[in-house]
Amino acid sequence: MANAAGLTFDSINSSIAQVTTRREASLKELIANLGDSPSTTDMLSMQQQIQQWSMFTQIQSTIVKEVSDTLKGIIQKAA
Repeated sequence: MANAAGLTFDSINSSIAQVTTRREASLKELIANLGDSPSTTDMLSMQQQIQQWSMFTQIQSTIVKEVSDTLKGIIQKAA
């Protein structure tokens, strides 16, 4: 018998959340290691990490909303 698990709302959210969590951990580590007088390079690196984390958070939010809206539409059409 074939595996019927497929893509689920939780599996999609969990996969994206893992990437976001890794980016967040990386950002926290960078901030913790900045020291008292960070260089311009350090600040630019932090800015890049913040932008990446923000982008992944927005992507996660957008995908979760789109999947949710799609599932609601399917349920409404089935009813």
